[in-house]
Amino acid sequence: KTYNVKRHFETKHQDFQTKYAEKPKDRKLRISNLEKSLNNEQKMLRATFTGADAVTVASYEISWMLAKHGKPFSDGALVKECFLESTDCLFNDLKNKNEIIRRIKNLQLSNDTVCRRISDISENLCAQLKAKIASAAALSLAVDESTDIGDVAQLCIWIRCIDTVNFEIIEDLLSLKSLHDRTLGEGIYIAARQACDEMNVLLNSIVSVTTDGALCMTGKHRGLVAEMTKEQLNLLTFHCIVHQQALCSKLGDGHMKGVMDKVVKVVNFIHARPLLHRRFVSLLQEIDSSYGDILLHTEVRWLSRGKVLQRFVALLPEIVWFLSEIGEEDKYPELKDDSWKEDLRKVIDELMCAMASFKIKLELFIAQIKEGDLVHFPMLNEACEGALRSDKREKFVATLQQLQKVFSSRFGDFVKVQSAGAFLQDPYTFPIVKLKDLATTFHLPRHELEEELSDLQGQGATYAAQHASSIQELWKCVAGQTLHLLSAKIQSMFGSTYICERTFSAMCRIKSRYRARLTDANNHAQLRCAVTHLQPDCEGIIASNKGNCR
Repeated sequence: KTYNVKRHFETKHQDFQTKYAEKPKDRKLRISNLEKSLNNEQKMLRATFTGADAVTVASYEISWMLAKHGKPFSDGALVKECFLESTDCLFNDLKNKNEIIRRIKNLQLSNDTVCRRISDISENLCAQLKAKIASAAALSLAVDESTDIGDVAQLCIWIRCIDTVNFEIIEDLLSLKSLHDRTLGEGIYIAARQACDEMNVLLNSIVSVTTDGALCMTGKHRGLVAEMTKEQLNLLTFHCIVHQQALCSKLGDGHMKGVMDKVVKVVNFIHARPLLHRRFVSLLQEIDSSYGDILLHTEVRWLSRGKVLQRFVALLPEIVWFLSEIGEEDKYPELKDDSWKEDLRKVIDELMCAMASFKIKLELFIAQIKEGDLVHFPMLNEACEGALRSDKREKFVATLQQLQKVFSSRFGDFVKVQSAGAFLQDPYTFPIVKLKDLATTFHLPRHELEEELSDLQGQGATYAAQHASSIQELWKCVAGQTLHLLSAKIQSMFGSTYICERTFSAMCRIKSRYRARLTDANNHAQLRCAVTHLQPDCEGIIASNKGNCR
């Protein structure tokens, strides 16, 4: 009511007429001064909040770097201490030194704070990956399983997705799932399905799955691949090509296996006894040998066998002399046997053959060894001085035939996409008749592919296509929606699970024997930060957390 307003004015603002004279100029000047005072107060308040936000952003950036390098959460306090210790020598000549020190002291880098920061960053990276997946035209998975330091099975799932606009390839960790029960195919499928649901990946949209070939992955009835095929009938499945190469290089039960076993036995004899090992290393140093030690062999490492054998042959005279010095040469009479040395060099020559043309080479090797031609086995030719006995020829031919049989039984899953590489590299000269196989493999309409490729080849390659620096740049110049989709599906495929093996190596650095009690959630968050190619949006994280006490 008017009376209430008037009473309030006369009671609370009795000096209004004195402070704000009726003269317009005086009143405007007074109001202007009040506005300036308000702006100054607000400016100080904004500066306070801006400084706090900067300190928080710095806290996130430092936590990101700690996670990226697999460092413990407690190292955050060490970083802060290093900052403070170096302030005197770094900022002593600056006028705002005290302000810098104050902000460093305000850095939030305690153990729990760094843990929360890394968790927030991991969630932000997941959100970015979800957005990339949502816009992808094709995606594939690589799946592998290993055990950490705490004897917990970890299922590693990587995703590669690509869109058909910019042909940007995103390859990142989809999820790491801890399996605390038995690692059967059904349990692995449930974990993989859960990971896909969390990241909004539809199983029927997956182009291919690459595994390490373990039974729980490739079982016909309850393996991961079998369960996923029920959801996606057109799913392509691949056995990691590097694993298959390693399996093919195994020597089976032939006489070549005896050669490898003897090499491993000699190497283990020297390495297993510290005194003998030290004496052997000293011997190599005294004679100024090209190598400082022999290598240990492990079946887990894919290239171990070839490297161990090469080093063993290079140091064979020194090994024989050393064993005779310590009186152990009678235990290994094979080392002085020329026939055994021929077998040893033959094994090395086999393992050094290139995989790309290995199948063709095997047929050539078998024919040449039958005739006694050792031109492709220089170490064997040197050992036997160009003359190989007939009984030795039969042994070597049998070994090569066994290897040829094993090789033929593998790599069959890659035969169906063997023409995909030529299509990607140069669609302008790719034979149109070969599109039939690709259309069948990737379940795309054949007539649309043939029509679009015919139009493309009829128009010819543009200047930009001829000078493209990469396959992605080339396909930006190609017209045709179905051709783009085929290209995206091919580029999304994984050839091996090597990326999963690299992830497990990073996991071993993060969850080591010094951090064996690291929880699954913290392990997964830090591992994602360590292996991702994405960059976190720290300012966006802070904006989304406004109002929360962090």
